[in-house]
Amino acid sequence: MKITQEADYALRITSVLAMSEKPIGAPTVADRVAVPQRFAMKILRKLSLKGIVKSTRGVAGGYSLAVSADKLSLRRVIEAIDGEIAIRHCLCEEHVCTNSSDKSKCRFHNAFAYLNNLITERLDRLTIADMTNAELSTEQIVEKLK
Repeated sequence: MKITQEADYALRITSVLAMSEKPIGAPTVADRVAVPQRFAMKILRKLSLKGIVKSTRGVAGGYSLAVSADKLSLRRVIEAIDGEIAIRHCLCEEHVCTNSSDKSKCRFHNAFAYLNNLITERLDRLTIADMTNAELSTEQIVEKLK
């Protein structure tokens, strides 16, 4: 499993929005995250469709978080872009296992399911507010993952 570059940018975009008290225009967001404006807008649209970001029209318009930064987990942002986190394709519901007709009997499936649950649970522990809090050290952020 790899978190895509698009999901990485989405994390950075939501962080930029979390640090602003007012809506920010797409050109400014793109500039602060150092991505092409077109790509930033594509990501903002996906985040908007998932209820993470909202847009406001008008002179004072732009993009802002639709969810409080302290309630917005890294997992939610990543999954809004990349879909459900699955470290192996057999963890996806639609996947038909060629090794066993019963996934619960497959040792590999069970091992990867356990690891996948650890990853998603840990990503739920960290919020965008954690990542933008200058008072939290890198060590404190890592400690939240333990």
